[in-house]
Amino acid sequence: MFPELSFDEVPPLPGATPEGLSEWVAHIRDQEMPAFGSTVDGIRAIMGDDSASAGRLAAVILKDPAMTTKVLRLANSAYFNSARQGVGTISRAIVVLGFDVVADLAIGIALVDGLLTGGVRKRVEAELSHCFFAAALARGIARMRGDGRAEEVFIAALLTRVGEMAFWCFGGVKAELLADQLPPECTPEQEASTQTAVLGFRLRQLSVQLAREWRLGNLLHAVLEPTARPTALETSITHGHQVARAVMGGWDSPPAKAALTALARYVDRPEKDVRDTVSALADEAARLASEYGASAAARGIPASSGVVETVAEPLPTVSPAERQLAILRELTALIMSGGRFSDAVYLASEGILQGVGFARVVVALLAPNRHQLVGKYGLGAGGETLRKAFVLTLESGGKDPVDTLVNTAQPQRLTASRGRLAGIVGKGPAAMAPIMGNGRVIGLVYAERDGGAAAIDDEAFFAFVHFVQQMSMALVTASRAGGAAAP
Repeated sequence: MFPELSFDEVPPLPGATPEGLSEWVAHIRDQEMPAFGSTVDGIRAIMGDDSASAGRLAAVILKDPAMTTKVLRLANSAYFNSARQGVGTISRAIVVLGFDVVADLAIGIALVDGLLTGGVRKRVEAELSHCFFAAALARGIARMRGDGRAEEVFIAALLTRVGEMAFWCFGGVKAELLADQLPPECTPEQEASTQTAVLGFRLRQLSVQLAREWRLGNLLHAVLEPTARPTALETSITHGHQVARAVMGGWDSPPAKAALTALARYVDRPEKDVRDTVSALADEAARLASEYGASAAARGIPASSGVVETVAEPLPTVSPAERQLAILRELTALIMSGGRFSDAVYLASEGILQGVGFARVVVALLAPNRHQLVGKYGLGAGGETLRKAFVLTLESGGKDPVDTLVNTAQPQRLTASRGRLAGIVGKGPAAMAPIMGNGRVIGLVYAERDGGAAAIDDEAFFAFVHFVQQMSMALVTASRAGGAAAP
């Protein structure tokens, strides 16, 4: 009677076992992996915006220190950075690898982290092993064929079994029941039939629905719901999964030989050469899974050359001073070109986080009435949460640290007494510096370290102030260029 009061899907009650495909989709999306969905939404929104800058993507990644570290490690790996150009910042990674590649890396890292935090089961490890192997193969196949979108193929192949991975990770008693019903060695058809009998749907359907919910890309949708005439990229992904599944049963097994023969025909190369390439890709896949943080999955990839060392490559040794200098060079180039203020904020904040050693940064701007200070940007671990709480009413002539900074335009290190900030910020060492525009304070940058961290010495304090001064210069330069950088 009242269609506006109806629901497309009703999630199960907390603690209840989901029933049916729509409940499982809602359960995984809303209760088990909301952080992954939020990360993907943020990244896809940026990728879908033709005017989006590299700084916006860097800001999403910099909110998660663990993701930042993994992106930098992958950006320095031979797999993604064959030229081995040194990458010490997210901004530099985007320049070297490309916007879309770094975005896809972040999505893949978010997926693996989401699954690993859910309590890894043997079947999850097996799924991750298969998907990393298939992804490396699909990328290699696309490259052998000369396709220009090989990196996009990698992430689509990695996500092809997202429903299977999520179910085995968060399926609880239903997952245990299904595991008991599945024969030890079963064909894909037997697997699908058993899933339907136990769950009422196939796990591939769960992958399809989750890919839609999370907007995981057109290529993935095309692979999950194939047409009669798949594209070359879709076929590369299909071959990647077929070869990975076959080789998992043994390099010399009849299914593996048949899959390698079919692949050799597809890429039009001698079968021995194809087998050697697939062997090398298996070793690469094992190392890559380790770089993503899935070491157990790495050990499950059948490396043909024996045991492959899967210890993650260390990041290039870059001193804080070198990192600061590199970011300052990028900032100078950005300012000279009249770049946007927001891009300067992201880049300078990365310098404060990665180069000076702060845990989080908030950039706050004065409201037009100059009576309120409102958080505009928040980066680092917990930076976004801190930004939302950063709303302060100023007092003319007040002795509060924030009032003092706005009135005097002098940077300061904060002591244990933090005035009105005490109920908002943490207790670790902190500093503030003003953002200047047209000779007056228009905002400030607040940066803090975690509790128990080293005190802010003179070198760190002056480096922090210098980065904030670069923000002010960017604001003035962009404003002269026509207001393109208005905060």
